[in-house]
Amino acid sequence: MYPALTYAVAALLGLLAILALVAIAKPSLDRPARLAMKGLHGATAFVVALDAVMLLQGHEVDNNVTHIGYMVAAVGLPVILLNQRGEVDEKGKPVLDDEGNQVPAPPPHLGVVAVCALAMAVLVVRLQMTL
Repeated sequence: MYPALTYAVAALLGLLAILALVAIAKPSLDRPARLAMKGLHGATAFVVALDAVMLLQGHEVDNNVTHIGYMVAAVGLPVILLNQRGEVDEKGKPVLDDEGNQVPAPPPHLGVVAVCALAMAVLVVRLQMTL
């Protein structure tokens, strides 16, 4: 793959984790941290796409299942951890506001963003290491 790109994305994810933790104490950094997470999720998806192209071109890895698992986890983890569905009541029905719209869920805590960024950094590095 491209080790420099992979390690750059991993380093930026590590910086994002620090930014998200700082943003807990300094709320003005909340929006930049969340936007950076979206951008770095895209960068991670780009690294995974490059890796998938290499695999499709015939590059052999020691363990295909592990390598593909890292690929899926690196892209899927933020989707699982950071997406929220709307508020629901105890019966599982959506909670509606006065206008009949579903009440949105609050955004995930910045600690979750930090943990997700660190986990993505580890997954991207492991992806590079299993080539």
